[in-house]
Amino acid sequence: MENEALLEKYEELAAQKAQGELKVYLDDQLITDIADLIYELPDEGGNIIEQLTITRAAAAFRILEFPAQEEVIRQLRPSKVAELMNELPPDDRTAFLGELPSAAVKELIKLLDPEERKVTLALLGYPETSVGRIMTPDYLAVKSTWTVQRVLDHIRRNGRDSETIDVIYVLDDSGKLLDDFRIREFLLVAPDTEVSTLMDDRFVALNVNDEQEEAIREFRMENRVALPVTDDNGIMLGIVTIDDMLWIANEEHTEDIQKIGGTEAPG
Repeated sequence: MENEALLEKYEELAAQKAQGELKVYLDDQLITDIADLIYELPDEGGNIIEQLTITRAAAAFRILEFPAQEEVIRQLRPSKVAELMNELPPDDRTAFLGELPSAAVKELIKLLDPEERKVTLALLGYPETSVGRIMTPDYLAVKSTWTVQRVLDHIRRNGRDSETIDVIYVLDDSGKLLDDFRIREFLLVAPDTEVSTLMDDRFVALNVNDEQEEAIREFRMENRVALPVTDDNGIMLGIVTIDDMLWIANEEHTEDIQKIGGTEAPG
């Protein structure tokens, strides 16, 4: 592995059983380096994840390839598995569960908190290649009757729980999608402006049953970092982000997709 110092330090502290020092050391490393360490020491994957704070553990777990994820879960204590599964974003959790045998999925779903279980079961109910399997329900929604100031206050309170704060969605009382806004549109108007006066009812949404390939085409055309996902009645169910597209896009699409949202690597 590239970070030989990390490997040597881990082996040294693990041999000394210096758990406190090991926790502090690992939590100070880049998530990508943690993932590389797990690949280098597959038998230690569970122990490495155990040493991290749960937020960083989930961040490292979500970027591992499925075989490594499966091995980590096998090594972890049931209580830690439950903690990790509940911490993962719904789309990443669903992607992992979707690779497992049904019996294993059933056991892991039992470990989820009631609300997380509800979300996961809903996501797993969609066809494997559909938009529904890669959407996340973590987005920011506002009402058309709110003022811009109320919207900004809402973003400050709840933005940390959202997959992205770049796009804000306007829903009616039934959850139907009415419009969407880039956050900068709220930053450029007076705080007492009502959301309804800014709406033009022009937005693009994916259907939950759309093929993922269709989502890739929409991202190409719309130049958005996220697109909303609705059911056949226009009820908003979640969002798909450009990151989701990068994970599922095949090699021939990757270069085009990376140009969206400024993620293209320098030439």
